[in-house]
Amino acid sequence: MTKKCTQFLLVCLTLLFSFSESRATHAAGGELVYQWLSGSTYRFYFKFYKDCAPGSASEPASLPFCYYNSCNSTTGNVTAPKMSMLPGNLPNGQPVSLGCPGFPTTCDGGALPGYREWWYSADITFPSQCNFWTIYCGINARNTAIDNLGPGPGSYTLFVKATLDNLNAQGNSSPTFTIKPVPYTCANTPFTYNNGVVDPDGDSLSFELAFPLNGPGQTCQNPPNITNIDYAPTAGVDNYDNVDNPFNTNNTFTLNTFTGQMSFTPAVQSENVVSIKVHEYRNGQEIGTVIRDIQTIIRVCNVPPPQVVVDANSVYVGTYVNGQIEGCAGQPMHFCFDAVTVADRILVVDDNHEFIDNNISVVYTNQATDTVTGCVDWLPGFADTGLHIFVITVKDSTCEPPGIPITNTFTIPLHVWPATEVLILGPDTICPLEPVPLVAIGGANYQWDVLPGGSPITSMSCTACDNPMVTPTVTTTYVVTSTINTYCDLNRDTITITVRQPPVFDLGPDIITCVNNPVQLNTNLVPYPGQTYAVQWDPPTWLDDPTSNTPWMDAFADVTYIVTIIPDGFVPCQTKDTLNVTVLQGFDVFNGDTAICMGDTVQVNATGDTRYTYSWTPVTGVSDPSIFNPFIVPDTTHTYVVTATYPGCRDSIQLFTIDAQPVPIVDAGPPEMTVCLGSRTQLNATYTPFGYPYYTLLWTPGSSLTASDAADPVFIAFDTVMLHFVVSTPVGCKGEDSILMNVNPSDFLDISADQVICPRDTVQLHVSGDGSTTLISVNWTEDFHYVSDASSLDPYVSPITTTTFTVIGTDHIGCTDTVSTEIIVKAEAIVNLPDSAVIYPGETYQLDPGGNCLYFTWFPPSGLSDDQIANPVAAPEVNTRYYVDAAAENGCATRDSIDIILAPDSYIDVPNAFTPGAAPNAIFKVVYKGNATLKKFVVYNRWGVKMYETSNITEGWDGTYNGKAQPMGVYVYTVEAVSSTGKRLVKQGNVTLIR
Repeated sequence: MTKKCTQFLLVCLTLLFSFSESRATHAAGGELVYQWLSGSTYRFYFKFYKDCAPGSASEPASLPFCYYNSCNSTTGNVTAPKMSMLPGNLPNGQPVSLGCPGFPTTCDGGALPGYREWWYSADITFPSQCNFWTIYCGINARNTAIDNLGPGPGSYTLFVKATLDNLNAQGNSSPTFTIKPVPYTCANTPFTYNNGVVDPDGDSLSFELAFPLNGPGQTCQNPPNITNIDYAPTAGVDNYDNVDNPFNTNNTFTLNTFTGQMSFTPAVQSENVVSIKVHEYRNGQEIGTVIRDIQTIIRVCNVPPPQVVVDANSVYVGTYVNGQIEGCAGQPMHFCFDAVTVADRILVVDDNHEFIDNNISVVYTNQATDTVTGCVDWLPGFADTGLHIFVITVKDSTCEPPGIPITNTFTIPLHVWPATEVLILGPDTICPLEPVPLVAIGGANYQWDVLPGGSPITSMSCTACDNPMVTPTVTTTYVVTSTINTYCDLNRDTITITVRQPPVFDLGPDIITCVNNPVQLNTNLVPYPGQTYAVQWDPPTWLDDPTSNTPWMDAFADVTYIVTIIPDGFVPCQTKDTLNVTVLQGFDVFNGDTAICMGDTVQVNATGDTRYTYSWTPVTGVSDPSIFNPFIVPDTTHTYVVTATYPGCRDSIQLFTIDAQPVPIVDAGPPEMTVCLGSRTQLNATYTPFGYPYYTLLWTPGSSLTASDAADPVFIAFDTVMLHFVVSTPVGCKGEDSILMNVNPSDFLDISADQVICPRDTVQLHVSGDGSTTLISVNWTEDFHYVSDASSLDPYVSPITTTTFTVIGTDHIGCTDTVSTEIIVKAEAIVNLPDSAVIYPGETYQLDPGGNCLYFTWFPPSGLSDDQIANPVAAPEVNTRYYVDAAAENGCATRDSIDIILAPDSYIDVPNAFTPGAAPNAIFKVVYKGNATLKKFVVYNRWGVKMYETSNITEGWDGTYNGKAQPMGVYVYTVEAVSSTGKRLVKQGNVTLIR
C-alpha cells in the first residue's frame, strides 16, 4: 500500500513539473466565423482558447475585428467586446478540456494543462459588395511551450482570418466548428480528430492543412502584414511539412480533404500547433474560407486507441460503400456503428448530429463500457442533398494517470443523393425540327431514352451526357436516368416536347355562285392525329361560322376570303390560303315553310331575275312548274324547290316546305281493364297513319301514368280512372279514344309486433293474412344471414343491430301487400381489463375495469377486498387469474379476466441523468418497487468529494453542495439496500447532471 502511494506521488510530481512551467503567454488556439444577418450585415465570432497556466496573461476585455477587400481596397474595423453570456445561456470562459476525477486541470487549480474558451462578437456592415472580403483578428501571444514552431514561439501572435463573398453569395453564413479543442493523446498511439465542421447553408466544403499565421496583434494594419510561421523540427527529425508531418509523427499525419478527418501517430511527448483551413463552395465557385488554429497535447501514457466500425448489415434503403453512407432525399436512412476498445475500459460516445439536421436521431446502448453501439435514423429532405460529415466523439473515461481523458473523433460521411430532374432550357412546344436544349440535374452518369410513339433516339444529340440538344419531328417524351446509384427511387425523370404540325389544307379553285345560293366552303384540312386546329376566315362576312373548316357562305356580293389555320393555338406553325368568290344576283321566294291539312291550297309568292330559267320540283300538285307563283295542292308533305339556271353560273335555288298533315284514327285499347292497387300496367294505344313524325300524344288525366305523351305509358294503380288518349298534328288535326281502369285495393297482411333483444339473441317472427283474400306466398326482403327462411310465415331472425324486417305477400289474384316489424338490439355489454399486472412484495393492485357495465361479480373471491364491486383491491398470496362477470344497465352481460403475477423480490434502480428542478428527474434518488430498506445512498464528484448521503429511500440529491448548485457533468454514486426477504441490493455507477 505504501509503495503504490509513493509511485503515484512520483507520477503526480513528474506531471506537475512538466505541466507547470512558467508561462507569460496564453494563446492556445482560436477561430473566426460569421453569421449573415441581413443585407451586407454579418455577425462575427472570435472563439479564443486561452491557457489557464499560472502566470499567463488575462484574456483582453475586447479585440479589434479588421477587414479589407480586393475590389476597391476598402478597409475598416470594429471593436468586439468579450461576451458575458454564450448561446444557450452559458457564462463565457467555459473550460474546454476537463481532467478526470481527482486530476483537475490548471483551470481548476490542478496540474494538468487546462484551457478556457472566450467568445468575442461584433456586427460588421460592409459598405460595398465584393467577391473577396478578408476579416482578421490577432491576439498576443502564442504559448512558449510549442514544439513545432520556432524560433521563440512565444514571440508570435495567434492570428486567424476569414473570407467572404457578398457579391455572388450575399446571405451566406460561414462553416462552424462543432467539436471543442484542445485534443489530448498519447505518444506512439494512433489518434484521430475531427473539428466537426458543418455548414448552415448546405454548401460544399474542402479541408486544407495550412501553415499557422503570424500577423498584427491586437491592432489593425492597412494592409496587414501576414506571414506563415515556419515549422521548427526537433533534432533528429526530418523537416516538418504541411503534407504528412506538421509535427513529429514519423510522417504518419493524414488529412481527409473531404471530411476534415486528421489521423496520426505522435512520436514523442510534445505540444504542437495545427492550422486547418476550410474552403466553402457553391455551384463550383469558392464563396468563403475560415481557419481554426489549435494546439495538440501529447503526453506519455498508455491509453489504447478506440475504433469505430460501421455495421454494414444494419444499413437499409441506402448503402455503405468506401467508408461512406449513401442515401436518397425523401427516403429514410438507417445504420449502426460500434465504438470498441480493449476489454473493461470505459467509453463514452457522442456525436454532432444536432448540427447536421434536427430530424436526425441517434440512440446509444452500452455507454460507459468497452463496446458502445450507436444507431442513426434520418429522413433527409429534398433540401438536404450533398455531403454531410457525421462526427463521432469517443472518450476513454477510464482515467488512468496522468488523468487526461483521451478523446478520439471519427467521421462517417453521409451523402444524400438528390432527386433526378430534367429541365428544358427552351420552349416545350415547337414546330418540327426546331432545336431544344435539355439539361439533367440531381445525379450523375445520365442515360437518355425516348418513350414509344415519339421521334427516334436519333433526335437527340447525345444519349450519355448532361445536356443534349433534341430536334423532334413529332411530340416526344424524353427519359433521363441517373445511373450513379441503383438504390434511389427518384433517379428517373421525363420531359415531353410537344411538336405542333403545320396544317396542310387547300381551299380549291375560286368560286362563281349566285346570290341567295348558300355554298358550303371547305378548307380540305388534313388533320394530324391528336392535334386540334383553330380556323379563322377573314372577313367573316356572309359566313355562318368563320371558325369552321366547312362554313356555309350566303354571299350577296363578290368577296375574297383569307383563311388562317393555327395548330393547337401555336401561332408559329400557322398556315394561310386565299379564296375569291364571284356572286351573281338571284331571285326571292317569299313563302316560308307552312303546315296545312291535306286538300288545302297554297299560293306561291316570288320575284326573280328574268335571266334565269325556273323549274319547280316536285311537280305533284303544282299548277304550272315554270312560273314564279303557281298554286300548289300537295297530296302529302313536300319540300318544293324552285331552281333558277343561268349559263356559266351555278343554279340558284329557293325552297320551302308544305307540311300536309293527316287526321289520325286512334284506338286506346279495350274499353275497360281491372288491375291491383299499386300495380304497374303497360298500355298500348295505336293510331294511323302511324309513320307521321310530328304527332302530339296526350293522355288525360296523366297523374297516374309514367308518361302522358307516349302511346305505351305504364299505368300505376292508385284509383279507378277514365283515361282519354288524344293524337293531334301541329296544326290541330286530331283523333281520340278512352279506356276505363278499375283498381282493386290491396291491404291484407298482418305481422307480429316490434321486439327488443340483446346482441346475438334469436327471435321468431309471424305473418298471416287478414281473411279478406287468399294468401298464396310470402317473401322476406332482408339478408339471408339474418332470416332463417325467406319464404316462411314464422322465420327466426338474429340481427346484430336494430333492424326493420319487411315481408311481401301475394294473394290469389296476383296483388301484393307489404308489412314491416322492427327488432331493437340493445347496446352490448363491454368490460375491459389488462391481460396481466405485476406486484412486488408488500404491494396491492387496484382492479379497475373499463366499459359500460354497472354490476360485477369476481371469482375467485380469495385475496379480494370485495367480490361484488367494480374495483376491488387485489392482494393474492400466489399468482392468480381473476374472472369478472359484468352486466350493463339494459341487462346484457359479458366476461373478462386478468392475471395478477407476484414478483419474487423487491427491486431498486437509479437513473443515469437528472436535471435539478426540472421534471421528470428533478431529484436524483433511488427508484424502488416493493418493500426495501435503504442502508446507504452516497454521491461523489469526479475528484472523489462526497456531495450527498442519505439512508432515507424517499429522499434524494438536488444537485447542490453546501447550498451551492454544482456544475453539469458526470458524478459517481453507490447504493446499498435490503429487501423484505433480507436480500442485499447494491448498485453503483455514473450519473450525468444536466442543466
